[in-house]
Amino acid sequence: MGKVLRLFLVVFLAFGIIFSSGTLLGCKRASDVISSEETAGTEVTEGVSLEGEQAVEEEEESVTKQESSKVIEVIDGLGNKITLEKPVEKIIALAPSALEILDGLGAMDKVVGVDNWSVQMGEPLAKGLEGFGDVNGLNVERIAEVNPDIIMTISGGPEEDYQKVKELGIQIYIVDAKDFEGVYREILNVGKICNLEGKATEVVDAMKQKVEEIYSKVSNLKEDEKPKVFYEVWNDPLMSAGKNTFINEFIEKVGGINIVAKDGLEGWPEYSVEKLIENNPDIIIAPVSLASDPEVILSDPRFSTIAAVLNKKVYIVPDNPVSRPSQNIIKGLEMFAKAIHPEIFGEFEIIE
Repeated sequence: MGKVLRLFLVVFLAFGIIFSSGTLLGCKRASDVISSEETAGTEVTEGVSLEGEQAVEEEEESVTKQESSKVIEVIDGLGNKITLEKPVEKIIALAPSALEILDGLGAMDKVVGVDNWSVQMGEPLAKGLEGFGDVNGLNVERIAEVNPDIIMTISGGPEEDYQKVKELGIQIYIVDAKDFEGVYREILNVGKICNLEGKATEVVDAMKQKVEEIYSKVSNLKEDEKPKVFYEVWNDPLMSAGKNTFINEFIEKVGGINIVAKDGLEGWPEYSVEKLIENNPDIIIAPVSLASDPEVILSDPRFSTIAAVLNKKVYIVPDNPVSRPSQNIIKGLEMFAKAIHPEIFGEFEIIE
């Protein structure tokens, strides 16, 4: 019995050792597999993350390249189609209004030249810039040396010189806006040309909001509550502004009646003194280029019987905000509002 018992114990212990070793070995192998899988999982996750980031970067770079290389098409003020392979980097602004728009969009760094008149007159925005010509002619040779991407100019310029410039591969954009909608269009076009569409939209939206704010205050006025207005463009011969002009739109949007437009005249017609006396305007407005102060008009013997003169309702405004189709026409609109309806908009003041 003793021998049999000892033999049984030996076999039992041997079996226990073998079982224990197998279990431990199995545990170790399982842990190795789990560890291996965790490591592999981490590597896969990191790989996916890096690849994802790289894909996003590549996509953003692709979008940027597409934006900078997309073909740009706009229609200028005369209806001409302008096509550009990419946003412009160098601009010659021969139209002062275009220069103002570029300034409003924060694109003055793209301007390499202006018109001769702006340089000679010491226009603030033209300071430090070279003149490349005017409506009488362009310095085509100098333009060729500078090689701008586009020239922004006014209508009625030297067509022969424009053609020479086009033959150099330089685009010509004509600015020609006669109303607020035209100005909105010009600003959006310049924004598109300069790859500043967001800023251009922002400027136009702000303008529309201001126009609506002003118009909403006079839109319900009755006809007999609207003063009769005469805008004196020139004094000899007497000239004014009729339909299809900024001036007419100013007067109508701020609750006035343009006596020249009411007579059915358009543009910038001559207007007889007899007709002026007959229509007897309540208010006369003129640019500072015509009259340095109201006294110039108040002392004109031809106007002595007119209501505007008798009541001393004569106002002088700066030329640029009422003549240049840029975002600054809002200043002109505000001045007209104060001159025509001070009881609504406050006393008249010059807004530079």
